Amino acid sequence: MFFKRLSRSRGNSYIDDDYERVSTNEAGRPPSSYTKQQQQQQQQQQRQGSQGSVHYDQPPPAAAVDGKDEKMYAARAQDPSFAPKETAYSSQRPIANGMSPRGAPRIQPTSDSYGDQSPMSPTKEHPSAPDLLTRAFHESVRPYTEKIEQLEQQLADMQEYLQSQEQQRMDIFAWIDKRGLRPDVPPTIAKQMDEANDSASALNAQLDRKITIVNFDLHRLQDDLNDSISSAHFASAMAKFLPDIQRLASLRTGPRFAYELIIKLVGNLNSHGGIEANGTGDDAEYEEDIRARSAFYDRMDDELVDVIKRRATEGEDWPVTREVKRLEKNGAFLKNIGIDSYFPRSLQVMRQEVEYRNPSGTPPRYS
Repeated sequence: MFFKRLSRSRGNSYIDDDYERVSTNEAGRPPSSYTKQQQQQQQQQQRQGSQGSVHYDQPPPAAAVDGKDEKMYAARAQDPSFAPKETAYSSQRPIANGMSPRGAPRIQPTSDSYGDQSPMSPTKEHPSAPDLLTRAFHESVRPYTEKIEQLEQQLADMQEYLQSQEQQRMDIFAWIDKRGLRPDVPPTIAKQMDEANDSASALNAQLDRKITIVNFDLHRLQDDLNDSISSAHFASAMAKFLPDIQRLASLRTGPRFAYELIIKLVGNLNSHGGIEANGTGDDAEYEEDIRARSAFYDRMDDELVDVIKRRATEGEDWPVTREVKRLEKNGAFLKNIGIDSYFPRSLQVMRQEVEYRNPSGTPPRYS
């Protein structure tokens, strides 16, 4: 900015070029009046700024500025950068005396004015503080979550251990069946082995094989001794299989296998010659042999009645008539050696079953 010397009388003073243009306004007022008005406007603006906000969009009175200042204030009014900025405390919010900063009527506070813009509400300018309650909750439950994870790991280990034990159990059962020892296992193991679907057929096969071996051993022993084994001893050896046959009859699809095994036990005793076959025994020994056979047949008859009832309830396609003829034929053969009754109760139950299976038959009444 350049300064020029106005006169010799004021040679030591330098005045701005614009001072001459603003020294007098349009109304011809002296510079002193302009300076006084300017000071008043500045004080008024300072008071308004202390009350809440300063409005830059209102220029000073037209009497206090010249043409150049009017253009400057008009440019500011059109420039959006000079627009007033809304703050958290709006200028429309009433103050303590119930009046707005510009003396406007009292306004009741609403949620649109400042209720939603409270200083504690999270905004972009004021981000929310960390959720200390949530953090404290996670810290308090952390020991329990760790304990749950440990228990889940222990549960997974136990499941893996149980799977290995189950595999070992199946291997032991396979080893028992391979050697035909299923009928001889303890009751606790037998109960577990009988839970399988094919337990009846497996037990039947092993029992049948074991009965056959015992029968052959008794005949071989009789040949080695060159003497006949009494019917009482032979019947006692066959009767030892009855507990296993009863166990077989209690299984699913087991009664039909148990029926055949009981008939096999009786057939083994029938094939045994006895004392009377050699003609070496006296009457007392002969009568004792007949009584032992009759007692064994009576015991087998009671067991067979229970098996027949179980088998009839399974709904099996069982040719009962053929079985009746089979027992009647064996009974007719045993009459030649003095045994008059051969499965009398079993034959009665089976005849009732035959009548029931006829179209006009009635259900049998088992006593």
